[in-house]
Amino acid sequence: MKISLKFISTLAISLYFSISSSHAKDTIYLISSSSAYDESYIPKITQAFQNKGFNVSTQYLNQQLSDFGYVNTDHERAKNLIHALKNDQVKYLWFVRGGSGALNLLPKLHAEIAPIKQSTPKILIGFSDVTAIHYFINNEIGWKSIHGTTAATGKIMNVPNTTAASLESPTLKSNLINHDENQNDVVNEIFTTIQNGVHYQGLLPLNSTAKQHFYEGTLTGGNLTLVQTLFSTKYERSWDNQILLLEDISVTYKQLDRLLHQILFKKDFKPKAIVFGQFYPSKTNDGERLIYKEVIRTFAEQSHIPVYYYPYFGHGKVNKPFILGEKAHIACPQDSDYCSIFQEKL
Repeated sequence: MKISLKFISTLAISLYFSISSSHAKDTIYLISSSSAYDESYIPKITQAFQNKGFNVSTQYLNQQLSDFGYVNTDHERAKNLIHALKNDQVKYLWFVRGGSGALNLLPKLHAEIAPIKQSTPKILIGFSDVTAIHYFINNEIGWKSIHGTTAATGKIMNVPNTTAASLESPTLKSNLINHDENQNDVVNEIFTTIQNGVHYQGLLPLNSTAKQHFYEGTLTGGNLTLVQTLFSTKYERSWDNQILLLEDISVTYKQLDRLLHQILFKKDFKPKAIVFGQFYPSKTNDGERLIYKEVIRTFAEQSHIPVYYYPYFGHGKVNKPFILGEKAHIACPQDSDYCSIFQEKL
């Protein structure tokens, strides 16, 4: 029995560190292309990644606070991001935070499509305002990317709730997502997703169309505000054959209702399915959560598009990673109230 327990213990430890060891000495390049970040976080972020066996490069962190509170001017942020995208040494490009301002970079990014395509493919990791950059990378460059937590979060830095709150300045407070016992190893979770793909259960179908047995499409989207901002611009691409992820924060249920009516009235909008993540505030009650869910359900009942609810990604305590630009499959067993979503590994 002692030998058996020792073997089990050794196996468990081996599995726990398998992701870290398989990527040992890979370099994570930190970058920020949106709102300003707290520079005191960078040593903590660096240490957290090093503890997982990664090297860390900060060569693309060049914060010079702009008048609008971005990490730099539009020109400098675009130039910095383009340099990183062209650098053949970069494999993992992890965004420190979101916020706002990434949409402004699209003209300069589009001007550099050809040389960026000639570079080695990179895996970009982030969410929120990074949605605009994911959209460009997926649709114009053809690379896949990870919709997952940004680096300046308590989940990455492994700080408890009280410490995380005390570290955060008032202007940056909304960017820090507190540590949560249900998702306390997001680095390993993201690299597990890269290596093994996605298999999440618990998608709730909200209309009769969503209860069909199977849907397949390329996963896209992210933050609803950024997706909406792309509508009717020269940068918007067809949503046909796409499975669209949508989440947001600081949107009231009435504002969400208005945004969803815009989608309902949008011409030539035919995604394969829409999966809604978290919209309700992190600190909320059951009543508020149900109101947001009901707004989404009301939209679903008026839409011919299959609509699902999965509040485990977005600006909440749990932010499950997805692979954007990759095929996704939604399966709904006939004898279950819930559906599942699958993606192959990168």
